[in-house]
Amino acid sequence: MSAFPWKLLEVVKLLDDRAAADLRRQEAEVLLSRISRAVGLDDTRRDFTCFIHKLFYPSKSKPQDSSSDSQVPSARIHVTSFICLKELKCSVADLEQRTALLREAFPFQGYIQKVEERGISHEQLVRVETFAATHCPSWHDIRAAEDTLSMDTLNLYQLTPWCIKPATNERNCSMVELFSDSPCLPTNFCSHWWGEPLRDFVACIGRHCAVRQLCFRSTFYWICAYANRQHALSEELNDDPKQTSFYKAMCLADCLLLILDNVGPAMPFTRVWCAYELFMALIDEDRKKKPLLLDTVAHTKAGTFVLTAGFTDAEAKVRDAGFPAEAEACKSLRELCFPIHVLEKGMNLRLQEAQASEEADRRHILNSVVGKQLHELDEAPPLEHANYTEVNAQLGSRFAVACFEPAFKKGSPSLRLSVARALQADPWRRQLVLNIDNIPKERQAAAFGVCVAGLPANLQDLSLIWKSFAADSNLAALAEKLPISLHQLRLDFTDNGRLEGLDFTDSGCSQISDAGVAALAGRLPISLQQLQLYFVMCEQISDAGVAALAEKLPISLHQLQLEFHGCQQISDAAVAALAEKLPISLHQLELNFDGCQQISDAAVAALAEKLPISLQDLQLDFSCCNQISDAGVAALAEKLPISLQQLHLDFSCRQISDAGVAALAEKLPISLQDLQLDFSHCNQISDAGVAALAEKLPISLHQLQLDFRRCEQISDAGVAALAEKLPISLQDLHLNLEYCEEISDAVTQAAGSLESLRAWAAASELGAAPDLEMRLTRPAAPAAPWRGQPPTLALPAPSPAAPQTRHSTAKNAETSSDTVLAEGLADETDVGSLDFAHHFNDSALSKVPSLFETMCSALLCATTLEKLSLKFFGCQQINDAAVAALAEKLPISLQQLQLNFVGCKQISDAAVAAPVEKLPISLQQLQLNFVGCKQISDAGVAALAEKLPIGLQQLQLNFVGCPLISDAATQAAGSLESLRAWAVAAELTGKWNARPRS
Repeated sequence: MSAFPWKLLEVVKLLDDRAAADLRRQEAEVLLSRISRAVGLDDTRRDFTCFIHKLFYPSKSKPQDSSSDSQVPSARIHVTSFICLKELKCSVADLEQRTALLREAFPFQGYIQKVEERGISHEQLVRVETFAATHCPSWHDIRAAEDTLSMDTLNLYQLTPWCIKPATNERNCSMVELFSDSPCLPTNFCSHWWGEPLRDFVACIGRHCAVRQLCFRSTFYWICAYANRQHALSEELNDDPKQTSFYKAMCLADCLLLILDNVGPAMPFTRVWCAYELFMALIDEDRKKKPLLLDTVAHTKAGTFVLTAGFTDAEAKVRDAGFPAEAEACKSLRELCFPIHVLEKGMNLRLQEAQASEEADRRHILNSVVGKQLHELDEAPPLEHANYTEVNAQLGSRFAVACFEPAFKKGSPSLRLSVARALQADPWRRQLVLNIDNIPKERQAAAFGVCVAGLPANLQDLSLIWKSFAADSNLAALAEKLPISLHQLRLDFTDNGRLEGLDFTDSGCSQISDAGVAALAGRLPISLQQLQLYFVMCEQISDAGVAALAEKLPISLHQLQLEFHGCQQISDAAVAALAEKLPISLHQLELNFDGCQQISDAAVAALAEKLPISLQDLQLDFSCCNQISDAGVAALAEKLPISLQQLHLDFSCRQISDAGVAALAEKLPISLQDLQLDFSHCNQISDAGVAALAEKLPISLHQLQLDFRRCEQISDAGVAALAEKLPISLQDLHLNLEYCEEISDAVTQAAGSLESLRAWAAASELGAAPDLEMRLTRPAAPAAPWRGQPPTLALPAPSPAAPQTRHSTAKNAETSSDTVLAEGLADETDVGSLDFAHHFNDSALSKVPSLFETMCSALLCATTLEKLSLKFFGCQQINDAAVAALAEKLPISLQQLQLNFVGCKQISDAAVAAPVEKLPISLQQLQLNFVGCKQISDAGVAALAEKLPIGLQQLQLNFVGCPLISDAATQAAGSLESLRAWAVAAELTGKWNARPRS
């Protein structure tokens, strides 16, 4: 029998309309007999009987013989068995054959009683995808029988009748129960549209697993099509959304994964079930667990992209190690290429306008969202409600944050305005982190305007980075709009151009003066608990600006971090004024006056006198303040709070000697767990100073970092004295003895780790090392504290009437923010490119080796990146293998690439060849800087020349300080044409024959 006659299909339709859940075997046979006679099919009755028998008893044993069947009703056949035939328009034999293939591919495992415990893994989804890819060519769209299905477009609407329903029909089970017979607790709930191609959907799950570093096999996602029993949906669903399988699964999960398609695009924003799931993630108050995380993943032809709620575990590890800026950079790069057109949809969500296949579902869900009771769910839902507004606003601002950088790099003016509006419309947002410095310089002013206009009213944590072109007017504008609810404020105006010794003409921080600092200080919220301000190289800031800030420090502060590195006008008076106003509630204090050469012992003593007794973490940087002597160090030591657990001091000052070190050692708090001391370039420190410090190290110490670079009087004897007295509780030791000429190679090597140093010390005791006369190294006597005249306190700068800006009053900002932004963006175009630049911190790479891998993983996600600039100045962790790993992750979309490896001593020819092997063919500009990389030779240069992309238009190479490179190669590297010509000539004449090491 090739197919059902139309009369039989009509009967099936009648049975379906009757809404019978299932049919008993006896009833089915009677109906079959009558139908067969009615349509003249008596001779095929035997085939139908066999078919029904197989549906009831798919195995040789009857259901009652199987213990696993005891959980469901036995000896019953579902109406959907007939419906499968009707939908697929195939013969009984064809359906049997397809069912057999499915049974072989997905054998029944057992029943999982609770629907919310039926999670599915990425590995299992790949099995479904593989099966579909094999058999899809023999399937057709049931809505149009002549259309053969393709994996490029195959979606759940099409997969379900051909795979999920037939595979689960025999056992009336879910698809998950074909993979497992035990609960698979989902940690992630998937909110998605069934119309997304299966291949894209599986790719989204896979990328989420990779980004979150989840196991592809044991991490389970709750996906309705696979978790619900498709032949008994009435048992899984309910008129009350909070009694459905969806809600139960969301209550069990930790994260809601919003999967956005590229078809609609972003169809979940138009579907009411997805809108309800977003409500659950954002504002549901009935959930007993902590709020659901909300991750978002989207797939386009360019790749698969993930937005995460907060940091990934790898990024959090970097942050928790004390490098939040590096963690933010990794996250920013990873999310930078998320498709803008999808982000726009999210910013414009209107939950109340979402649709459903069944109008009843729409009514029930919207009424549930607004909090109506069960008996009210059938009422017409309100057109507007506070809960709609909250979901729309929270989701809109999430996508606005993700869209901030792309909007100014490649978006339109209207999109940038939408970002500001979406941010401002979310009074529920508590944290905002924006990096204006990542935006092209010509658009940074407009980006700052968006930031100021978009500050949410109830913000508690604001972090803003702008290292170029910031001025007093910007600080005043920002100060006017600071939310009074702020608990944490971080503003970073560090001028990296100056720190790196680069050209700093018209650099930003030169435009910030006392007036700007005073304007900001005058508006600091009284509720502030954490304040971090970075005014590095802001040379117009003087004592008056610091005093103005000190005068307005909120008394509620627990953490204070101020950096005035290179602010040459700051003197003792500024430090004394700040000390006078330090809040007594401070637990953490970090002050950086590196290079402020007017600061002397008087400033250190004044600060010491006023240190809050509650301090647990103190970090002070007075490096290059060469008026500070042993007396200043002693004055500080005498007043160190006994509650200190972490102490970081940088006294790289020429006048400090053994006496200063000894004075500090005498007063180290016994509660210290983390001690970092930097006495680099202190030429008066000798073995006696090291021994004095070693004698007094607290027994509770866990981490010790000592920097004695260029302390030329320190010898092996001093190191031995230190090694002998290291506390047994010590877990981590970093000892820097570079350029200490009296230190032997053996000690330098031993100082590389705590274990090797102790082993070396033990060997020295036994006579296995040279005689070091360790016992003759006597500790130095401590210096007396400074007791001079206290400095005069600086007078604060007045709060300025100027700088005036278009944002000078709150009223103006509220009433005309759109007008202001429109003016600022009027001449902007949407022509731009996605670019990323980052300067790696050697300290961060040393302390968190996984940082480099985390950044490479982020780069792998940036598949549409066009410009990339990475700087690794003096990073000793960077070697040939690291460069090769970086090259592997370069996006194929790159048009401009700049890599700077100045002073990376472990790099050789292999590192030169590695990136060139993987350069994208679309690359147009390449800049490589290998200054001071002494292992690079002509062979590396030749390997580079040989593999340059044919489309390359500009090349800049720098091999200064590479002694193995010949003058000819150096000269050839001056231009792209000359380099290629040199490489050809060298190859022909055999002038170089050493290939770079792989």
